[in-house]
Amino acid sequence: MKRRFNLKIPAYLAAIVCSVAIGACANQGQNGSTGNAEQPAVAASAQAAETPAAATTEQAAPAKAEQQAADAPLYTEAPKVLTPVECGACHGGEYSKLRASNSKHRFECTDCHEQLHAYVPSKNNYAEIMPKCSSCHDLPHGEAFTQCLQCHQDPHTPLDIPFSGVEQKIKNKAGQSVVACEVCHYNPEGKEMETYPCKHNTNVGCTGCHADKHGVRPSCFDCHEPHVTGQTYADCLVCHRPHSAKNILPYPEDIANNVCGSCHTQIYNDLQSNHTKHSDLQCATCHVKHGQIPKCQKCHGEPHGAAVHKKFPNCLECHVDPHNLPVNPKS
Repeated sequence: MKRRFNLKIPAYLAAIVCSVAIGACANQGQNGSTGNAEQPAVAASAQAAETPAAATTEQAAPAKAEQQAADAPLYTEAPKVLTPVECGACHGGEYSKLRASNSKHRFECTDCHEQLHAYVPSKNNYAEIMPKCSSCHDLPHGEAFTQCLQCHQDPHTPLDIPFSGVEQKIKNKAGQSVVACEVCHYNPEGKEMETYPCKHNTNVGCTGCHADKHGVRPSCFDCHEPHVTGQTYADCLVCHRPHSAKNILPYPEDIANNVCGSCHTQIYNDLQSNHTKHSDLQCATCHVKHGQIPKCQKCHGEPHGAAVHKKFPNCLECHVDPHNLPVNPKS
C-alpha cells in the first residue's frame, strides 16, 4: 500500500504543471494579438491629432497677435501726430535752437518735415526728403540771393547768420560792388556809408565791426577811446552814427565843452588858459552845427564904430583868434 501511494503523487504534480503551461500559452497568444492591434490605433490617433493643428495654423496667427498686443498695452493705440516736444526728445539740438530763437519758424515740426524718418543711407535721399525754403518763401532778398542756406545756414536758427556766407562782393542797388550785407541793409546803413565814406567802410567793413555773427552790435569803445572819462555808448550816438561817423549829427547846445575839446584839443586849451567871456560859453552856442564858423557880427554887431569897421571889415585882422583873443599889435 505504501508503494502505490508514492507513485500517485508525481502523476498528480505532472497534471498540475501541464494545466499551468497550457494556460500560460493561451494568455501569451491573446496578449500578442492585442498588442499588434493597439499599435495601428495609436499611430492613427497621433496622425489625426496632428492634421487639425496644421490646418488651423493660419487661423490661430491673428488670435495670437491680438493676444500679444493685449500683453503689451504700449502698442494698442494708433500713432498720433508728433508735437515739437515729442520730436525734441530725440532731436534735442534742433528743439533747443528753435526754443531760443526769435524766428517765425517756431511752429509744428511736421509743417516742414512732412516725411519723418525717411532717410535711407543706401539711397542717399537726404536732399530729397528735406523741406525746401521755396515751399513757403519766394525770393525775399531778390534775384541776387537764390541760395537761402548761403546766409541762413540753419533753418532752426534762421536769424543766426554767420558772415562766411555774405563776404563775397555783389552789385548793390547803386550798381557798386559791395559786400552782400548791403542787399538787405542798404537803407540807411549802406547808403550812409556810400554818402559819408570813412575808415569804417574803407578800411574796416561790415565784418570788421560786426564780428562774425549777424546781429552783433559792437560798442564804439571796442575800437575807440571815450572822449571823456565816464562816457557811455549812448553818449557817442548823440553826435555819431556808426555808418556815417564823420557826419556829425545836430547836437544839443548844452553838450559839455570837454566833449568837443577831446577832438579840438588846442582850441579847448586856449579857451581855458586865456579866460574871456568866450570861455564861459558853450561851444554849441556859437557852433550850432559841427564845422560851422559863425560871423562875429552875429553876436557883437559893430561895436567899434563905422570908421573902424570900414577900415577893418574882418574882425580877425585885430582879434586874431576867437578862442584866444589877443589884439594883433600890427593892426
